[in-house]
Amino acid sequence: MRRIFLTLTILFTALAAWAQDADTTLVPRGQVKPEKDSIALPPVTWDMEVAFATRDTCTLSMDIYFPKDDKEKHPCVLFVYGGGFIQNNQKEASVRRYCRRLADAGFVAVATDYRLGLKGVKNSSLMTMADNLDRAIQLSTEDLFSAVEYLITYADELCIDPSQIILAGSSAGAITVLQADYELGNRTQLAAAMPTDFRFAGVISFSGAIFSRKGKCKWTVQPPAPTLFLHGTSDELVTYNKIQVFNLGFFGTNQLVERFEKFDYPYMCIRFENRYHEVAAFMNGFFNQTVGFIEQFVFNKKNWQVDVTFTDPDFDLAKPWAFTPKDLYK
Repeated sequence: MRRIFLTLTILFTALAAWAQDADTTLVPRGQVKPEKDSIALPPVTWDMEVAFATRDTCTLSMDIYFPKDDKEKHPCVLFVYGGGFIQNNQKEASVRRYCRRLADAGFVAVATDYRLGLKGVKNSSLMTMADNLDRAIQLSTEDLFSAVEYLITYADELCIDPSQIILAGSSAGAITVLQADYELGNRTQLAAAMPTDFRFAGVISFSGAIFSRKGKCKWTVQPPAPTLFLHGTSDELVTYNKIQVFNLGFFGTNQLVERFEKFDYPYMCIRFENRYHEVAAFMNGFFNQTVGFIEQFVFNKKNWQVDVTFTDPDFDLAKPWAFTPKDLYK
């Protein structure tokens, strides 16, 4: 496996250009989120909205963004929004912009809905929080697999290549996409409906983690898809490292990369030194890098391990992104 380790600073022209476009519209709970559409961005809408599943008392839908109508099969990026499992951001401005940019780049882009398993939930202890988080992740992962089933079933009508379905997610959505690939890699009950030969072509995680009740993460049936990790090293909302009590654990980017390295799984990791959970909102700011990851790791099937540290000496460490689960789930 070819390992590449880089330490980069914002002083480099290319990296400065990446950071200038960084999308940080997500804000901690209780603050006002600015609506950019009427100020800096033209209105962005989806091309099709379809219902793909009925769960409990709700109907789940997905918004689909198509490339130019050439009738050819396209790779698909299935994006799962963030919101702490308490808020639906499927149609938020930065999500719509990200999906439209993906469509303009030649992908069928899909923003999918899922059940919000922590909405209104009260946590009385650490174990209660762990159980509630586990349940929320199971709900969102089950709904994600239902969305994937729909895309596979209607691949011809939607002009999708089912062998080229790439997952991407932010925050709670990043947890969901990593968890889905983990469940698929172990062929658990959550992934039972997936075809036996199905595998995600790639995974993109903006500040994600995996929940495990069996200790360190292991992919026992098939290896994980090539994965792009982006995470702030000071993130405490979705841990960059790990939270573990005996076999119960929540494993963030730093721990997952160690596992990928140990078993020679292909990955790219962009670590944002001293940054917090704002990295979850970097979909548009690092758009070119995520598309480049897809080109090299998915299309060209590079078996690389690339580790990049991004440092901004001018970053204000007092920004309001330094919040914890207690701040979000008061």
